[in-house]
Amino acid sequence: MIKYIFAMFCMMGFLNSCGQKLYKIEKDKYGEPLLNDKAEYSFKEKPTEEHLKIIDTTAYYFQVFEGRFYNEDEMKNPKIMIFHNDGYFRETSRLSFEKFDEHRGKNSVYYGGKYKIKDNEIFIEEFRPASPGRTKWYIRRIIKGKIENNKIIFNEGLVSVFEKRKNQSIK
Repeated sequence: MIKYIFAMFCMMGFLNSCGQKLYKIEKDKYGEPLLNDKAEYSFKEKPTEEHLKIIDTTAYYFQVFEGRFYNEDEMKNPKIMIFHNDGYFRETSRLSFEKFDEHRGKNSVYYGGKYKIKDNEIFIEEFRPASPGRTKWYIRRIIKGKIENNKIIFNEGLVSVFEKRKNQSIK
């Protein structure tokens, strides 16, 4: 037992020294991890009219497969981003589109997150599990992307490219 406590103490010290703040997020009765007063988005401002000319809140942004290698499973199930005019975005995929909507609101970690725009750059803020698998501990992550015409390109980590589509079916 003492070894376990010591190991946990060492792990928490290591994680703390890495500069990542951990947030404990509890799940509701439907299994949705909900943000609370200690785990909030830092992006508070809503998009301006100028920003809404840059990002289309009436369109879907589908992941397109360029810029890196993609496996078969990724290509069968592209990610989809939907931006709202209140500063939130929804992240889903072709196979899970509308599948979890009944109990998943904007305060759910799995909904997506918030975004802000500065010139032709977009910043998205989201909470992700601190480690793979089931966890109560999450980290806040901010990712920078570039808006080019009808595409959003995220270059941090793996390259992800999203292209604006208005009249194409999700399924």
